[in-house]
Amino acid sequence: MKRIVPLLLVCCVILSATTAFAQLRRAVRQSAPSEAAPLVKNKSMVELDDQFNTPDGMTVDKDGNIILAVPNAYAREGGSWLLKITPDNKVEKYFWLRGHRETKKSCPLGIVFGDDGHLYICDGQTIGGDSSHKARILRVIHEDGKPVREQILVTGLVQANGIDFGNGKIYVAETQFVEGTPEVPMDSGVFCFELSEFTTERREPIRVSPNGQDPHCIYTFKTHNADWPIGANGIALSPCKKKLYVANFGDQEIIELTLDDSHKKVVSDRVCVKGGPIKSVDGIKCCPSGFLFFADFAGNAVHAANPENGKVVVLARDRIGGTGANGELDRCSEVCLRDGKVYVSNIDLPYENKNDKPYSVSIIDLAPVLDRLLNALK
Repeated sequence: MKRIVPLLLVCCVILSATTAFAQLRRAVRQSAPSEAAPLVKNKSMVELDDQFNTPDGMTVDKDGNIILAVPNAYAREGGSWLLKITPDNKVEKYFWLRGHRETKKSCPLGIVFGDDGHLYICDGQTIGGDSSHKARILRVIHEDGKPVREQILVTGLVQANGIDFGNGKIYVAETQFVEGTPEVPMDSGVFCFELSEFTTERREPIRVSPNGQDPHCIYTFKTHNADWPIGANGIALSPCKKKLYVANFGDQEIIELTLDDSHKKVVSDRVCVKGGPIKSVDGIKCCPSGFLFFADFAGNAVHAANPENGKVVVLARDRIGGTGANGELDRCSEVCLRDGKVYVSNIDLPYENKNDKPYSVSIIDLAPVLDRLLNALK
C-alpha cells in the first residue's frame, strides 16, 4: 500500500527534507508506461476529507468494513487516524493513533486483523521523515469488536511496511535494514513474530537487532534498482498459509517463500512474478483462489497475477500527474478485496505528481471483466 518507500519511498514518503524524499527524488527517472491495455477503464471512488490526504494500508473486519490507515507523512507533529469505510462506502473515523514519543508522529502503513480480533499495524516512521530505527509494530486492542487502546509490540525497525497474520504469527516486511539512504544493492527482508510473544504480562516491547541480524528475521534479499532503491514492501500469505508472497518493490518482482511445518522458517524461495507491465510492486493481497492483486506505485497501476505461471494482467492504469478525479488512480500504493471489488488507496505522493484533491480510494468492479481476467491468468 501502503515503505511505503523507503517506503515512503514509494509507498509512502513525503517529506522533501527527509531521506525518504531523497530516495524518491531519484525515482523520477521512470521508464515509459507499458503498452499493455488495462482491462478496466471506468472506476468509481470513495472520497476522503482534506485531512486524510495520504491513504495507504487497508484490511477488512468481520463485519465487512474496510479499515484504512492514513499515515502522518507530512512535516507536522501529531498522531493519525484509522478510518472505516462501511459496506455502503460511507467514511467514518475509527481510531486515533498517538504520535511516537520521540518523532511525535504515527505513520501507519500495512494493517491486518489477527485471528484474536485485534488489529496489527506497521508504524513506518521513515515515511514521516525519520529512518533512525523508530519504526514499530502496534496492536489496537478490541473489546466487543470495538477499538479501545493501542499497544507497542515491537520497536527498532527502520521501515516496517507490509504485514499479514496467520499460523498464530505476524509476518512483517522491513523495507530497508539501515537508516538513511541505502547503497544499491540494498538489503531488506521479512520478520516473523509469534503471537504468544505478546502476552498481557509483557510490559516492554520487543526491540529488534539492526541490519537483519535479529532472530525474528526469517528471510533477506537484495534490491538492485538504483532508480527505485526500495526493497520489501507488500506481503501476503497464501490461502493455505504455507506460502508467503513478498514484494521486491524496486526490482519489480514478487518472491514466493515456502514455509516449513512450523510456519516460521523458509525452506525454499523463487521469483514467481516479475517485469512485463510491472514498474514496481507495492501493497499485495491474495484472494481465496490464490491469485495476487497488487498496487504498482511507479506505474500508477493495479495488476492481477497468477503466481503459479507468472502471468500478469493490467487491471487498471492511469497517467501520472492526474488529480485522481472520477476514480482515477493517483500514485496508488495498496489494494483491498471486498465483495468482488478491488479497493485501491491513492497515497498521492508528490513525485511527477501533486498531492491534490480529490483524496480518494478508487474502486475497481471485477464483475464485468471477471471471465476475461480468469482466462487471461490461466
